[in-house]
Amino acid sequence: MTFSFPSITRKTLKTYNTNLVRFLKNKSGAVALEFALVSLPFLIVLFAIIETGYVLLTQMIVEGATADASRQVRVGTVQQSADPLAQFRDTLCENTFALVTCADLVVDVQTFATFPDIDTLPAVPEDNAVPPTFDASTPGRIVLVRVGYEWDWITPLLQAQVTPGGQRFIASAIFRVEPFEGALD
Repeated sequence: MTFSFPSITRKTLKTYNTNLVRFLKNKSGAVALEFALVSLPFLIVLFAIIETGYVLLTQMIVEGATADASRQVRVGTVQQSADPLAQFRDTLCENTFALVTCADLVVDVQTFATFPDIDTLPAVPEDNAVPPTFDASTPGRIVLVRVGYEWDWITPLLQAQVTPGGQRFIASAIFRVEPFEGALD
């Protein structure tokens, strides 16, 4: 059995060469091809910027809400209410502006006689399954307020690249409770 190749003539070679040159010079579709090459990295960077901004906004809101709710403890408003924990949570939730789900916030309020060593502090609970530690105390005592919030990445690609399951953010405030009306004789 013998194979025979079609004869390639000068005319056929010239036609192939002409078609190849014309194909290489053709610019139609170049923008679509360039966009296809650049779009995926562009979209990844764009979503990373948006998600990072959202995370920073969420952290700022939780920090601000913690500071405002802590102020109510510091001046005695929370201690004078009928239900101090509910009063604290209401103040905390009002200041999250519905951007953060209030049920996801874990509250830990502890009292100390002196400023505590940070290494000896127990960790903030993981979730609200256990009743929160809430001791707003009396004037002159030192109070540590910690609010934990766990958030997940929205973009699946970022979640896989950074840390699976999201991150935990803890906003805190430590202060000495001021004298307030009704607490001192």
